[in-house]
Amino acid sequence: MKKYKETLKIQSIVLAIACLALLGICILGFAAEAGLVALTPSGDSRWQSQWRGFLSGASFGVLALMVFGLVRNLLALKDEKKLKKLYIQEHDERAIQLWTAARAAGCQVFLILGLAAIIVSGYFSATVSLTILACVLSLSLISVGFKVYYFHKGA
Repeated sequence: MKKYKETLKIQSIVLAIACLALLGICILGFAAEAGLVALTPSGDSRWQSQWRGFLSGASFGVLALMVFGLVRNLLALKDEKKLKKLYIQEHDERAIQLWTAARAAGCQVFLILGLAAIIVSGYFSATVSLTILACVLSLSLISVGFKVYYFHKGA
């Protein structure tokens, strides 16, 4: 349990640093939308506003999740019962297997739907079609790379 406690401490430090960075991005996005900071991607004013809104909203959403995880870790570090409960929750083999199977199925569905999207988008925009192709190809190569890595690591 002591090793897990040290892992949680390191994880909490990383989460705290990431929270500060995301808070900075949130503030930057909100300040840019208010006109206090010049942060404008190329495109018309409508796209620039949407982009800044997405930047602010997405970073705030991820920040909220990270703050939740940080608070959970800090509370677990202070209470031995919560620490044990969190350890059991994170090391439950059944839950780990379910997450692994869900990620694998999600990856396969993304690849299949991505191929269909490449075909359909090719009728409308070559740029969009090539972008989707790049995403599908990247995911495929990353998946194969990790498969090779884990097969060699396990042997």
